[in-house]
Amino acid sequence: MNFPYDILDIPKACLLDKRVYKKMFYENTDLTVTDKKWFTQDIDLITWVYTLKPDLAMISRFEEEHYAYDEVVVMDVDVNSFDHAERLSDIMHRSIPYPLFIIFREENHIALSVADKRYNRSDDSAATIHKLWATDVFDKHNLSETKQAFLSQLSFDKQPQLHLKAFYHGWLDAFYAYDSSKVTGSFTMLSEQEQKQQRRQALHDYRQLKQEITELKTSLKKEKAFSKKMDLNVEIKALEKQLNQVSKKL
Repeated sequence: MNFPYDILDIPKACLLDKRVYKKMFYENTDLTVTDKKWFTQDIDLITWVYTLKPDLAMISRFEEEHYAYDEVVVMDVDVNSFDHAERLSDIMHRSIPYPLFIIFREENHIALSVADKRYNRSDDSAATIHKLWATDVFDKHNLSETKQAFLSQLSFDKQPQLHLKAFYHGWLDAFYAYDSSKVTGSFTMLSEQEQKQQRRQALHDYRQLKQEITELKTSLKKEKAFSKKMDLNVEIKALEKQLNQVSKKL
């Protein structure tokens, strides 16, 4: 189970290595029949690998209006399929009231997930996820330079140590940078908060434009009227121009 834990290099003092039973998610989350099916079929074993607490990681806790960063959890999910990793990660992030780093793993292949979320202080089960990541599958023996750079950035020592929120958001920033690299072709971390916010907005705009273009192209294929096809083509070209402009902000 070395990969990618050898890269994360989390202090041994934080090692918990405790099995988590699937029934915990059944009891704490309203799962559909399909959700339960995927949990049963896709997941072989769930392990609470690391628990980053102030006294173990030597990083102070952080409390804000909507959420307390008392602990950061690294969870290993041994799977036989990555097909539903995004949905499964969504369920897990909502079920566990801590900042969570999930590693879906099958032999030498992994997919990673983090989430920016908030909890209602009066109801720990009411999680609101502002942004969820579930990466594509990484092959240990076939990593691009971009993926290598991304994984390297996830190392414990490269995260801000001011408090646990800053630490976890260091991971979130790396995921934003990885998202950007899929467009730009290069992995680049940003240091200024204003630049990070601009990148996040650009990523949001980029995804939105991509979706609009995809929907218009689908409509174009179905459209039979020549004049309407012309209008759709003009609209697609305009959006593609905007997409190109937004990509330069990444």
